[in-house]
This record gives sequence, C-alpha cells and structure tokens, in this order.
Amino acid sequence: MKIKVLYLFILSTISFNIYSQEFRYGIKIGSVFSKQSLITESKSNIIGVSYNRIGGLPYDVNTYTGYNFGANLELSFKLFPDDYDKRIKSYLGLRSGINYSAQGVIVEDSNRTSFTNKLDYLQIPILINFRMNNFNFFIGPQIGNILNIKTEVRASTSNYNLDTASSSNSFRFTENDFGDKETSFVWGFGYKVYKGTSLEIKSTRGITNISQVEGEIWKNKSYDITINFNINEIL
Repeated sequence: MKIKVLYLFILSTISFNIYSQEFRYGIKIGSVFSKQSLITESKSNIIGVSYNRIGGLPYDVNTYTGYNFGANLELSFKLFPDDYDKRIKSYLGLRSGINYSAQGVIVEDSNRTSFTNKLDYLQIPILINFRMNNFNFFIGPQIGNILNIKTEVRASTSNYNLDTASSSNSFRFTENDFGDKETSFVWGFGYKVYKGTSLEIKSTRGITNISQVEGEIWKNKSYDITINFNINEIL
C-alpha cells in the first residue's frame, strides 16, 4: 500500500512538472577580473612561504581585466502551483550554454618585469539555477577549453633590457607552459533590473592545474560581471 502511494505521488509530481516547465534562452556580455594562484609544489607546505611562487621564487600576481560574452540556456520547473501564493514565483532548474572568456593574469618578478598572460577560453557551465521573483542563484561545475595564449613582457622603467630582466632568476612564460583543458567550480547570483534584462555576478575557481611545468601548480580564479538579455521576455 505504501509503495502504491509513493508511486502515485511521484507520478503526480512528474505530471505537474511537465505542465509547469519553462525554457529560457538569451545572450550575455560583460567584464572579467581574473588572477591566478601560483604554487611551487615542493614549498606549498612551508610555513611563512608565499603561495605566489614559481620555481620557489616569489612573484607578485595582479588582476587582469578582460571581457566575456556568450549564450545561456535554461530549463526550469515551477516549485509551487500558481494558486499557492501569487506573490512568490520560484523555479528550480538546469542552466548551461556557451561562453567566450578573454581572461588572464599579470605576473611581476623581483626585477619588476611584468608578464601579461592573456588566456582565451571557451567555457560550458552545467549549473543548478534557483529563481525567486527577480532574484536568482546558480552553482555548479564548468568545463573550459583554452583557445589562445599570448604573453606580453614589459621591463620596469629601471630595466629596459628584457634579456637582462629575464635572467635565470626570472621565469619566461611560453604557450607550452599552459594546459588546454580546465575544470572549474562556479557560483553566483543575479537580479532582474528590467523586463528581459538582468545583472549577474559570477565567481569562478579553477579545480584543475593548468600548468604544464613540472612541480608548479597554477589555478585560475575570476569574477565576472555581466548583463544578461532574456530573449523570451524581450521578443
């Protein structure tokens, strides 16, 4: 008897969700503020040693400002029927899409020589998304594939010779030093500011090591601020 009741409950829930599902799609554009954590594996557990190190030598890591754009797809299910409380409309669903992120990091050595590493990624998030009225919250993993790597070197005003600045005490970044795949953890929230338009803030933390240099661990971390346009509501 209990099994039959449970079966009927599950069946009714599925039937309700079929009629209350909502599919949304849109585009987005915004800015990316990104950095990296640099860790020399052999010195990662030494007390008092800064984590921003390559080959055991200290480096300053500064924020790189880039941009991003892409498309969102979302399949949501209404959590409560319309007659439950008309003032509150809440949805739970899956959100994915495709995103182009022009991000990177600015690294500076002890000679005050800076290396701007520009990393262009194609990203596919797989997120759980919760919406309540004008607010939404999302969380989940993200898969990234690097499309392009470019490093710009700039010596300090006190050292104009890049060959001298990039001595044996300074690491020279090349395209072969970076892996082409990345898995990240994503979370963020948004607010609908107008019909079909919302503002979102997203935090991304790299899980995989993108360094191909033996003994070095480099992981991306960034914040995105984007404007999202929901085509369903605009058209």
